[in-house]
Order: sequence, then C-alpha cells, then structure tokens
Amino acid sequence: MEEGGKGLYGDMNRTYYVTVNGKDHVVRIDDAGRTAVDDGTAFNVARLSSTEFVVSTGDQVIRVVAAGNGEEFQVTAGGRQASAVVESERKRLLRTYARGTGVSGHRREIQAPMPALVVKIEVEVGQEVHAGQGLLILEAMKMENEIRAHQPCKVKSIHAVQGRAVEKGELLLVLE
Repeated sequence: MEEGGKGLYGDMNRTYYVTVNGKDHVVRIDDAGRTAVDDGTAFNVARLSSTEFVVSTGDQVIRVVAAGNGEEFQVTAGGRQASAVVESERKRLLRTYARGTGVSGHRREIQAPMPALVVKIEVEVGQEVHAGQGLLILEAMKMENEIRAHQPCKVKSIHAVQGRAVEKGELLLVLE
C-alpha cells in the first residue's frame, strides 16, 4: 500500500480493496489517518518497520507481519496466517476496465476508465496487437496509465486524439 505522498498509506482519504483468504473488504483511511473496515470497525495502525505493524481496535492490540510485492501479501496476525491482495481505487478501476468494458460480440470498444489526458497512442488502425500490448497512455492524477490489449486483436478504429482530454466512458479505440 505505498501510493505516494504523506502518511502510512500515502495520500489520505484513500480507499483500498483488500481480499483476505477470498473474502473482500473495503478499507478507508481518512485525512487524520483513522482507518475503518467496511463494517464500520475502526482501528489504528502504527508502522514498526516496512513489514511490521501494530493494529489496535479499542483494547485489542495485534502485531501484523506482511511480506509481499506491494499488492499480494502473506500476512501473520495474532498467530494466524492469511493471504491478502490489496488494490487502490485506481488499480481496481483499471483492472475492472481491462476485464472487458464495452465488449459486444467480437467488437471491443475501449473506453476511458477515468477523466484523463491522452498522452500517446501506441497503435495504428489495422495493426494486429497481442495480449498485453500497449494501446495508448492516459495521464490522470499526475500518473501515466497504459491501457493494454486484454487479448490478441486488430485495431479497427481510433477515436482518441493525442494531447486531448477525455472524459470517463469516452470511446478511445475499437478493436476486433
């Protein structure tokens, strides 16, 4: 959970989607650093090191050790082990988008997942692309986000214009 700026989790007023052993939770952190889970349970987190934390909820204090790659963790808390996946709102939005927004038949419409600036168009009409290949780069919230092909396809049309701002849901590309 290391997305920039100040505080334990980066910029405050953040929402993270945490999946622990297959169960989803929404974790919100306000600008004062207070943290709450989807059921309203509030807790405080103190960082001991890059992998160790102390989590307290009222009179209960638990030492948590988390080892992972920034999104997937093996967590030990209170003597129990769990697997956890952590996603920021932005990453979840991009992942959800990549799963198939705008799919209709064999034609695939790629839409802007958020308001952004089109920084670069990496493909041309008629070009064959492979799964994972970059299609275009959007800049949002001072971060560049590369939109990639989810599967092998051909670029049918390009509606985005390099250097132009787009709104969420605006048509960028059509693939087939």
